[in-house]
Amino acid sequence: MRSPWSVVLALALLAAPARAGEMVVFQLDPEHSSVGFVLGATLHTVEGNLGPVSGRIAFDPETELATGEVVIDLMKADTGVARRDRKMHAQTLETDRFPQAVYRIHGIDLPEVLEQGRNEIQLHGDLDFHGATHEVAVPAIAVLDGGHVSATAWLEIPYVDWGLDDPSFFILRVGKAVRVEMKIEGRLEGDLPGAPTAAREPR
Repeated sequence: MRSPWSVVLALALLAAPARAGEMVVFQLDPEHSSVGFVLGATLHTVEGNLGPVSGRIAFDPETELATGEVVIDLMKADTGVARRDRKMHAQTLETDRFPQAVYRIHGIDLPEVLEQGRNEIQLHGDLDFHGATHEVAVPAIAVLDGGHVSATAWLEIPYVDWGLDDPSFFILRVGKAVRVEMKIEGRLEGDLPGAPTAAREPR
């Protein structure tokens, strides 16, 4: 399965033509990024946010090797309904024991030619979630505009198969997988294809 996470897909765009071994860096902007989810149910659809997201990724556009991580603060997850949120934190996410989800990236699939504008990419990595690690691939659409990157990534998480509590009861039947969508923005460090050199952010 793939994870939410990473949202760092935007990084893919970073893959500007570069010399072999030269790493390009994507710095995620937490204030303009979010991770939402949708869970189907018999009586209604539950929508919410998984929490604030942060991250930084470096990758080699030629070898497609990558390193970095995307972190989601699950303590801030909410659906807008206080009673439901208390149950979600206490019984399903168990955020007192597992306050974060961390996607550790080790590879990235890039188009043959990365361009300004729309690019399809895919991240590969391991998702540390609810006390277990799952290998996950995350597809994304990333849009490159000079040194700025905006991206949308998505995945289905089979949370029941992964050992989380099934909130179904009586006539309320809840889906056994949740759809996660990440909307990410950030800046690139390095030269970009078809654009002036991106500003380098302080490290």
